[in-house]
Amino acid sequence: MNHLKPFFKLLALLFLGMILTQCGTKTSEEYAQEGNEHSKQGHYADAKKSYLKAIEQDPKNIAGHYGLGGMYNLEKKYTDAEKSFKTAIQLDPTHFNSWYSLGYTYELMGNKEDAEKSYDKYRRLKGEMDSILNRETP
Repeated sequence: MNHLKPFFKLLALLFLGMILTQCGTKTSEEYAQEGNEHSKQGHYADAKKSYLKAIEQDPKNIAGHYGLGGMYNLEKKYTDAEKSFKTAIQLDPTHFNSWYSLGYTYELMGNKEDAEKSYDKYRRLKGEMDSILNRETP
């Protein structure tokens, strides 16, 4: 039994290490929120890192894709921004801010026709949302 003692000690240390690393890990939503805070403060490189971490943890994190698209626009990486906004839209076709930002990206790319289509979609979805929120309750 004494010959197994070092094995069990190593196993216990590995298990403890796994637990401790999980305790310090932020959720995907926390990383996206962190990205928003960095962005508000003008720390765009940090914001981009946070959005990438959010997406790495959860590839379906809409806020992460949306925020990353904004960072790509700032970097003038319009094709990457387009991809990020389209991913957010694919995950949630009603995410009207992504439609607006996609339109803006197309505008920056000089693609007026697609920009206007995206803006039209934004206006329709935003109008529907405003209508729902402004309905009077009986």
